[in-house]
Amino acid sequence: MKVMQLTDITKHIKCKKIYNLKNQKKYFNNIQTNSKLINNKSLLAINNKEFKNKFFLEAINKNVVGIITSKYYKKISIPQFIVHDVNLSIYNLLNTLFPAPPLNTVGITGTNGKTSVAWFISQICFHSKVPVKTYGTLGYYIDGKKKENSDLTTPNFEVLFQKSNLKKNNPYNFIFEVSSHALDQDRIKNFNIDTAALTNISHDHLDYHKNMKEYIKAKLKLFSKKLKKDGHAILNDNFKEIDKFKKKLNKKIRIITYGKKNSDVYINIKNKKNQIKIYKKNYILNLKQKSSIDLENISCAIACCLALKINTNKIIESLKKLKNPPGRLQKVMQSNNFKVYIDYAHTPDALKKVLVNLTKKNKKPNLLFGCGGQRDKEKRSKMGMIANKYANKVYITDDNPRNEDPGKIRKTILQNCKKGIEINNRKKAIKIAIKELKKNDILIIAGKGHEKIQIYKNQIKSFDDFSVANFELKKLIKNEN
Repeated sequence: MKVMQLTDITKHIKCKKIYNLKNQKKYFNNIQTNSKLINNKSLLAINNKEFKNKFFLEAINKNVVGIITSKYYKKISIPQFIVHDVNLSIYNLLNTLFPAPPLNTVGITGTNGKTSVAWFISQICFHSKVPVKTYGTLGYYIDGKKKENSDLTTPNFEVLFQKSNLKKNNPYNFIFEVSSHALDQDRIKNFNIDTAALTNISHDHLDYHKNMKEYIKAKLKLFSKKLKKDGHAILNDNFKEIDKFKKKLNKKIRIITYGKKNSDVYINIKNKKNQIKIYKKNYILNLKQKSSIDLENISCAIACCLALKINTNKIIESLKKLKNPPGRLQKVMQSNNFKVYIDYAHTPDALKKVLVNLTKKNKKPNLLFGCGGQRDKEKRSKMGMIANKYANKVYITDDNPRNEDPGKIRKTILQNCKKGIEINNRKKAIKIAIKELKKNDILIIAGKGHEKIQIYKNQIKSFDDFSVANFELKKLIKNEN
């Protein structure tokens, strides 16, 4: 990895003043604005006026080599580079350390499906022998192999830059998830985006955005503010306002659509096989009983791969090898009598879709779920209503209550879910839901998906829906035999 000596900083950025630069042989190879990510080769950039003392202490304890800031901190004895524009300085230094951008960048936004689309693009690239990196909810991956966990769906600009760019000879495509929060807070700043994809927009995060109009506005900034003027826009034709939106796009932007019969990419189930239309050519293959949710996400991934100029035949061949991401309609161990799925569905629309998709021959699936604390409160009663209408048995339990009273969260869901059974302990709820399974039943354990923790107040404890369900299902199958 390329390193830079602190004394060389002034060759690349304009400094008003420099303090505490005594050691001439200090080096750094990364720049961070988050003290949690600091190591002994990090430069800390402070672009937030409310940067707290505890973050300084954390950075110093981790042996941060210096600070770029717009104001001088008297009590901090480590090197300080005072600049007019912190963000511009970060950008210039990063470009010096990592001058080789990725081959292409793809940013994916939407209420649901971002993780699955990024995962499917990564698999198509991998099986087509196209180098790929992905960053999102599941973590940071290179060519399908996990390298790091992620704290945020979309990290700060400097993290994106350092994950995507290299010192030289960069053969990778960089795929990342773009949240509405990141767009509203301008977290990705001037990060280059060649292709922007929209999965869908439905009710979520209204605790932050206040109303759907503001939420949609934030999402669509990816296309109006961030996408290159001659880039690709991957659009879901099922989005109600899509025709209005297409007219607002820069005329040089190339649009690839998916989701409907007349779209550029469309997947239809015909005679238990999938008919895939790419532009005007049809392909027939078996996608191993993928749900309609999966098929829509795969369609979006195909459209993104077309923008990446991956050969169509290679894309089709890759589709045969696709596996679902962790926690997205993920099957727990097989049983001849019933099926159990783990799914991340935590919005009204996602919950309805997964319930409808797993309703077989008018037989509704059983459902176990809760809602997160200190998050969009409006969706709780809506999700209760959806559960009551589209599920058979419903087990209402805790998700991540955080600093809210978990009992009150459950009661709000139950107001519109008369068939709901309240069980305050998620582990116990999963145990009961699996124990009560009958022949040909389907159980969906929703809301947490791939997550490995559960948050109660200031306590973070280990908890994995898949592991708990797998253990209980093993016991049940053993007793059956």
